[in-house]
Amino acid sequence: MSTESSNANSLALISYKQASQALDAAVRLAEEHGTALSFVIVDSAGHLVAAARMDGAPFITMEVARGKAFACVATGGQSGRALRQRYVDHPMVWGNISSLGYGAPLLPAIGSLPVWMNGKLIGAMGTSGGAAEIEEEMLTKAIASIGGSVVAATAI
Repeated sequence: MSTESSNANSLALISYKQASQALDAAVRLAEEHGTALSFVIVDSAGHLVAAARMDGAPFITMEVARGKAFACVATGGQSGRALRQRYVDHPMVWGNISSLGYGAPLLPAIGSLPVWMNGKLIGAMGTSGGAAEIEEEMLTKAIASIGGSVVAATAI
């Protein structure tokens, strides 16, 4: 269950338990695909909650995965795919802000998805080291494994 402080401006945050369960699911999926990846989960404030670098994952993939996840929460839960398109449309803007993240770069790239639960953004999950479409599929399934969604719920 996500935690939330009592002040009115509080953020909903993914718990370590949720993050570790999502990581376990992601690693299992990567093993099933026969690929070695790195995965990072940040909370909705951009803080690192949990990470895994599989044996054989390529060089610097942990840092790339974190930058992808950080960009996702920094932009209010936009997917890496949407952020990549924003970069293509406005490269000068992203070139100027990409290094402004505290503790992580802002990397607008496919391979990150938001984690929404009960209509609130609680974090984001990023991955690196594989093909973009496979990465997104694994992230979607890992997030679903904890009861989360990659899209915000909308009122009907």
